[in-house]
Amino acid sequence: MKIAVFASGTGTTLQALIDNQVYYDYQISLVVVNRVCQARERAEDSGISTLLSKDWMQIDQVLAEHQIQMIVLAGFLAIIPQWFCEKWDKKIINIHPSLLPKFGGKGMYGMHVHKAVVSAGEQQSGCTVHYVSAEVDGGSIIAQSVVPVMQDDTPDSLAQRVQQTEKKLLPQVIGDLCKH
Repeated sequence: MKIAVFASGTGTTLQALIDNQVYYDYQISLVVVNRVCQARERAEDSGISTLLSKDWMQIDQVLAEHQIQMIVLAGFLAIIPQWFCEKWDKKIINIHPSLLPKFGGKGMYGMHVHKAVVSAGEQQSGCTVHYVSAEVDGGSIIAQSVVPVMQDDTPDSLAQRVQQTEKKLLPQVIGDLCKH
């Protein structure tokens, strides 16, 4: 299955997806970034086509040119327009650094999530892979992986453990979806 990965940052999750392509039998054919970032460099270093754009019509056109079958959001910090979500319904997935529906929604990304989890005194956190809908973090849940919150956790230490879990769960889910 040909997939496109959308990213906005360092691309560490993208790198995990690149490293697991052969094992889980999917092909990253395109990486879309909405800003200059390290994720684009990682893709280019791996010989993967890239697109730097914030124009959703252009992005949609390039996805068609690459015959993309699934879109994976991996640290993509932009709200996707409703028409795009509807066109790609059940073909866009996202990894979120909490156990949705807790700590999701607008403004809940990256370290903001981990700070909120620690501040709330939660005993567990983790990550969620879900389908993307027009509602931020509102699409149906595909899979979750639990990470315990330790008594001495800081947002940084929790983030590190959650990120390691994300890098295992996301390629596995993509592989499972490719089989169907």
